Amino acid sequence: MEIGSLAEWATAVAETAAVLVALFLPYLERRRNDRKNSRNLKIMLRGIIERALKDQNSHSLESFLNLSSLTDAGERDKETLDTARQILELFQTTEMSDSERHEEIIELLSTIQP
Repeated sequence: MEIGSLAEWATAVAETAAVLVALFLPYLERRRNDRKNSRNLKIMLRGIIERALKDQNSHSLESFLNLSSLTDAGERDKETLDTARQILELFQTTEMSDSERHEEIIELLSTIQP
């Protein structure tokens, strides 16, 4: 049984590395896209919530949350969307004063960082 020449070994190592890279690249790409999508979701949510605070109208936030439950963002960014739902509940509650509600919303909004 012969071990083979150095060139054969170099070729085998290069082929193995090429196969590993080919298998790993899609995973890396998907992960990169997921992070980018999560960041974009947080930026959009922050803008919608800030606008809702300014206008004292949460309809756009409610619509956005309803639509996001139909996408893959529902599972990927569960924690962020749960925080946004808590903010929506605060908008809809009548048991707090406006200033208390505003402070709570700002506190929750600070947890949504892109």
